[in-house]
Amino acid sequence: MTPATPTKNVAVRALAQVPRILRLRFVRRRKVSDFRIRSLGEEVGNLPNLITLSRLALIPVILVFLDRGTPTGHYWAALLFLFAGFSDFLDGYLARRTGKITLLGKFLDPLADKLTTLSIMVTLVAMELIPSWLLILMLFREFAVTGLRALAMGEGVVIAASESGKQKTAFQFFGLTFLLVHFPYPLWGTGWWLDYHRMGLFILYLSLILSLFSAVEYFALFMEAVERKNLQRARTLQEAAREAGLLVEMQSNPSLPVIEEIEMQVSLDSGRAPDDPRPE
Repeated sequence: MTPATPTKNVAVRALAQVPRILRLRFVRRRKVSDFRIRSLGEEVGNLPNLITLSRLALIPVILVFLDRGTPTGHYWAALLFLFAGFSDFLDGYLARRTGKITLLGKFLDPLADKLTTLSIMVTLVAMELIPSWLLILMLFREFAVTGLRALAMGEGVVIAASESGKQKTAFQFFGLTFLLVHFPYPLWGTGWWLDYHRMGLFILYLSLILSLFSAVEYFALFMEAVERKNLQRARTLQEAAREAGLLVEMQSNPSLPVIEEIEMQVSLDSGRAPDDPRPE
């Protein structure tokens, strides 16, 4: 028995040098529709995306009418802008109703909204119809929120649109519509005249206040969502370490190797996945 003792000690020392690895397994439930199974050509050809593309094509037409500076030009620019706003609602409604929500549509729809709004505002600044600082603050807000959403996506966090953000969009739309009309017109049935330019500026100032408030709200929601996710991941890690008998070692050794094994399940039904984070 004596010769076997050194061999046993060597085996124990060898096992002590083997890294102890904690394995975690996460399940992500998704639907077949979440996977990209259509080509870009097929996505471009569906009706909601065609409506979105038509909204992009309207931008230069609106700017041409606006640049004329005549009452007729302003009238047609405002009318086409109203049509673009209606098409924004229509393409989203059709995409949800027909189940044609595509990756291309998710990219084109906000792009068309931002390009339409910012193109008109830049032209209004060039025509000295709105102050340049208003445009700068609007751009600052848009870039900040866009960057925040990109960070949230990198963290796997979904930030739903806030009520103040939706109100900002509505006020911005009506403010720009009034500014596009620009000229004063009499109110039907009364002896009063409405200065559409001043009214549009007032509504756009309200939109600016709401946009800055919504930016702060987005930042607070982002911090809260990331903190909640980090706590959830830490809790999952602790539970897995406790089951594996490594809880004490994990707490004393932060460099303990961890392997995440991600398993994906695809739901074949048409309903929403149980853990789908998208808002109603």
